[in-house]
Amino acid sequence: MSGELTWEHAVHDIPDSGLSRVHHATSEELQAIARALELVICSSLTATYTIMPTGGGHYRLSGRLQASLQQTCVVTLEPVAEDIDETFDISFWPEADIPPPASGEIDLDDEPDIEPIIAGQIQVGRVIFECLAGAIDPFPRKDDAALERVAASPRGHTDEKSENPFAVLAKIKEKG
Repeated sequence: MSGELTWEHAVHDIPDSGLSRVHHATSEELQAIARALELVICSSLTATYTIMPTGGGHYRLSGRLQASLQQTCVVTLEPVAEDIDETFDISFWPEADIPPPASGEIDLDDEPDIEPIIAGQIQVGRVIFECLAGAIDPFPRKDDAALERVAASPRGHTDEKSENPFAVLAKIKEKG
């Protein structure tokens, strides 16, 4: 991400009781998101979240993002509307506290992902952008869009249009 959402909170501004926010993307941020994610348009993005201290300089960011956007149909190239409603749950730790990744092991437990606190800031915007990017349909398709398929000839049956390409080459060689 190149800074589409620069929503950050300094850890020293987060009270012991936590911090709750509702953030609406500005029109400039929506345009930047649409460009970055190659959308036709991102018409709205709202994030509702809480940042809670969990002790030892660690924080937990949890919340929900809702967005309305349009993508291009992979079949018809017409706009396809999509509404996103996703939750997120991330822990932020000082970089020095983050354990190195285990070699070759994938951790499938229910613990939230761990992100670094960079320059004393919790980068909420980056998390929301990545959550949105991961929730978007990678192959958007209109409900009535269909690809026309050409039926293959049964084995052993050939006509001029569906003849085996090697047979065509053999005929050319015979003529030459």
